[in-house]
Amino acid sequence: MLLILIIAFSLAFAFSHIALCAEPIRSELVEKMGPLKFRLVYSFIAIGTFAPAAVIAFTNRHMGPVLFVLPRWAELGLALTLMFGAVLLIVLSLATPSPVSMIPAKAEARGVLRITRHPMNMGWVAFGLAHLVSNGALSDVVFFGACFVFVGLVGAWHMDRRRRRQGDDRLADFFRETSMIPFAAILLRRQRLVLSEIAWPMVIVGIVVWAALVFYHGRLFGAPLM
Repeated sequence: MLLILIIAFSLAFAFSHIALCAEPIRSELVEKMGPLKFRLVYSFIAIGTFAPAAVIAFTNRHMGPVLFVLPRWAELGLALTLMFGAVLLIVLSLATPSPVSMIPAKAEARGVLRITRHPMNMGWVAFGLAHLVSNGALSDVVFFGACFVFVGLVGAWHMDRRRRRQGDDRLADFFRETSMIPFAAILLRRQRLVLSEIAWPMVIVGIVVWAALVFYHGRLFGAPLM
């Protein structure tokens, strides 16, 4: 029963989150309800589905059949690397907001936005992948895969589509010069990494946060990494 609840709440969070962001559903609801009421309903549904999924998944880990098991060295190496990237992307997104996110920002490819135009979303995707590679049970795969990887990727894609549909000329160059997937624009030579633009104080904060999470992971979450 608990496994079914984890799967149900995780999928409900993922699909309701994406459905309410999709057009024309979002625009029609905003028009009928008003922006404030829409945000309240959106938040209520998000919390009402994610909170029980997280609580049940956290208190009842590794439920259901084990879908895969990686060698310990690969599991630890991937998890630590992905979490490092996740923390850095999330903290750097606070220093350099993206113009395609909810926070108004200048349409300019600089800093972390040269790596990805969705640093916050891609940070949560990396967070989900870090926990997915090290937890192969069905409940873990569904929770982290649906709530973080799926929502992060599809959410970023939806934001891009909505902004493109709005036809904002100021974003045309920004879209051409950046990529959703981290480092894709750099690898395709549409962009270059400028280290001087990176918010280095936030990088230091990210490193400290990552190190603390690694060191205290066992005490905080009951699953020692070392």
